[in-house]
Amino acid sequence: MKITILDKGTMGDDTPFDDIKALGEVTLYDYTEPDEVVRKVGDSEVIVLNKVKIGRDVFESAKNLKLICVFATGFDNIDLSAAREYGVAVCNVPGYSTDSVTLYTISTALALYSKLTQYNEFVRSGEYTDSGCANRLTPVFHELKGKTWGIIGLGNIGKAVAKVAEAFGARVIANKRTPDPNYNCVDIDTLCKESDIISIHCPLNEQTRSIINKDRISLMKESVIIVNEARGAVLDEGDVADAIKIGRIGGLGCDVYSHEPFSKNHPYEKIKNYANVILTPHCAWGAFEARERCQKTIASNISAFYDGKIQNRVDL
Repeated sequence: MKITILDKGTMGDDTPFDDIKALGEVTLYDYTEPDEVVRKVGDSEVIVLNKVKIGRDVFESAKNLKLICVFATGFDNIDLSAAREYGVAVCNVPGYSTDSVTLYTISTALALYSKLTQYNEFVRSGEYTDSGCANRLTPVFHELKGKTWGIIGLGNIGKAVAKVAEAFGARVIANKRTPDPNYNCVDIDTLCKESDIISIHCPLNEQTRSIINKDRISLMKESVIIVNEARGAVLDEGDVADAIKIGRIGGLGCDVYSHEPFSKNHPYEKIKNYANVILTPHCAWGAFEARERCQKTIASNISAFYDGKIQNRVDL
C-alpha cells in the first residue's frame, strides 16, 4: 500500500507516525503547495493531509487513489462531491482534540479575564521593581464565580469547556442549533447580552459565518471577553478588530483565522500587540497527546477501510 502524507509540517515535527508507517510504503512531505498536489499524490492509494486542499483536479489525475485521511476533525478542504463521484473514501478523526482545545480555551479566557498577561508584563518590564510598592491591583480583575460564560457550539469541546467553567462557579449559557435539555440554551442575541465570557466552538457554515459581527457586538457588555477556537470566519474579523480598537469589548483571544497564517493586511495585524489581545497560531488542537491519538486513529481508519469496514467516513 502506497501512503503519502502531504503536509507533515503542520502536524508537528515530533508527531509519531509509526502506526501509519507500519501499514505500507509511506512518503512524507513537510508541505505541499497548491500547484504540487497533483504531482505529489501521484499513484498513491492513500493520502493523509491536514490543511492541503484536494479539489476535482486531484481526483481526475490520481487513478490509484482510494482513501483520503484528514489529520483533523474538519474536512472542508476536501471536495466531497468529487470524492463521491470518483469513488474515493474520505475519513476524519472526530473528538481527538477535545482535551487539548479545552485546555487552550480555558487558558486563554482566564489569562484575559484575570489580566494575567498585563500583570506579567508589569513585572517583566521592570516597572514592578521600580515602583517601590509591594503589589499592584490595576487593571482591575474579577472572580469568575457568579459571572456568565456563554458557549456557542455545544459539541464535545463546548461541553468540556462548560464543565470547567461551572467548576469555577460560573453560570453557563449556551447557543446550539438543536437545544440540549441538559444545558441552559438561549438564542444568540441573549447569549451576547448576558455573557461575561463568550467562547466559540461551532462549525463554520452559512448559519455561523460572521455570527459575531458589529450588530451582535453592540449587544455585549463592554467588558466581555471573546475567545474563538472554532473557525476564523465565525467572527467578522474586521468588526471585532474595530471593537478592540475603540474599547467596545474587553478582550479577544483567537487561535483561528479566515486565512492562515493571516497576512500583513489582516484586521488583526493592527491589534496583535494590544494588551487585551491574545492571538495564537492555530495550535490549540495540537497537544502531543492529541496528535498521537490522531495518527493512531488515522491508522485505524486505513485498516478499517481495507478490511471493508465503515469507520469515520464523511463521504457517505
